[in-house]
Amino acid sequence: MLKKNIINNLLRIVGEKNALTEEAELKSFSVDDVLPEIVLFPNEVEQVSEIMKLASKESLSVLPWGSGTKSALGNKPDRADIVLSTKNLDRIVEHGASDLVTTTQCGITLKKFQSILNKENQFLALDPPHVGRKATVGGIIAANDSGPERLRYGTAREFLIGLKVVSADGTIFKGGSKVVKNVAGYDLPKLYVGSLGTLGIIVEATFRLYPVPEYSETYLVSFPTLEDAHGAVMTLLNSDIVITSLEILNPELISSLAKRNDLDIKDDQYTLAIGIKNVEKAVKDQVSTVKTLCDQNGGKGKVISGVQEEKFWDDIRDFPWKLFKTTRVVCKASVLLTQIPQVLETLKRLSDENGIKTYISARAGNGILIISIKGEPSSMIESLNSLRAFVSSIGGHLIIQEAPCEIKAGVSVWGDFGSGLGIMKKIKFNFDPDNLLNPGRFIT
Repeated sequence: MLKKNIINNLLRIVGEKNALTEEAELKSFSVDDVLPEIVLFPNEVEQVSEIMKLASKESLSVLPWGSGTKSALGNKPDRADIVLSTKNLDRIVEHGASDLVTTTQCGITLKKFQSILNKENQFLALDPPHVGRKATVGGIIAANDSGPERLRYGTAREFLIGLKVVSADGTIFKGGSKVVKNVAGYDLPKLYVGSLGTLGIIVEATFRLYPVPEYSETYLVSFPTLEDAHGAVMTLLNSDIVITSLEILNPELISSLAKRNDLDIKDDQYTLAIGIKNVEKAVKDQVSTVKTLCDQNGGKGKVISGVQEEKFWDDIRDFPWKLFKTTRVVCKASVLLTQIPQVLETLKRLSDENGIKTYISARAGNGILIISIKGEPSSMIESLNSLRAFVSSIGGHLIIQEAPCEIKAGVSVWGDFGSGLGIMKKIKFNFDPDNLLNPGRFIT
């Protein structure tokens, strides 16, 4: 329980109107049923600094919070004195449209950020889930979240060129540059990508931008066997086609997507979704080549574009959250792209053996599989542990992105970090020696 004088000092920093202290209000900011003592909404970076200085002095734990879309990611926190929301830090600091560079405060939602950039026919090449649920730029960086277009553009690390962070002791750190070309040296901003708010509070970022593509089409093509689908993937990746997104969808998932999007395709086979964005002529020429190559591997499909295409990719980006509102487990496996069929076959076997339902969207060009599992808790725990053992045996990694507390109690959220754990702990200690930021949720 926070002492009254500490609460008063925190309120003096942000003002009473920018704080929540009532239990009913705090429930919306709980993490795995752990309620904070107070929620703060600073308006300025300097206020974030003052909060962290006080937290450091009083040994208070702080949970950084964007919009809460990633609150289920990670272990149950050891404690939660303060939730620090960046919601009010939502201003674009600078936009050098002619240089395709922008600097923004990180409490801004990606949706709002993109709408402002789109006025200059530019965009930030990130397409993670939860954009409709107000995912923030800072939260996306902290979780290293990405979507189907990762194949074409990469992750946040590829176009993050500068960062401003408030450290655990309240120091304001600024690294990187406002230009794309920078001097050689340690690229500290990249260290915060995927750190889950455990190394500092990300308050400002500078990005390299891209022009908005003129036109897009998607070819949806089903294959008689998984082997045929994977053969088509390898053919496409070894061709000269510039593919924006390339997903393998298992029959259970494509069946759900077909119904939602009124798609007249086979929904009982593995299906490839091949998205291409460019100038219109280039897109049409490349889609024609894609159809020819897929036909050679036994595929049958159709082209979608316009609103139907946009809605389809929105569902893929927000899979499984938009499709399934009921209790389920969401996990992400990372393997070599040539090993994706092995993981899909293992999941099919576990589904048959344990009576679970699995829905899978595999990023076929980079070896990432987004997996949603539904079933009895005991069956899901057994399946997840078996799946992790298999993924580990082939040199991959599996993390749990979202799960009820009872599932987290039976399955390690992060798995084995191997030889990297020692280094990660040293970094955490150097940046946050008192373990104030997100204690217990990631590396402690």
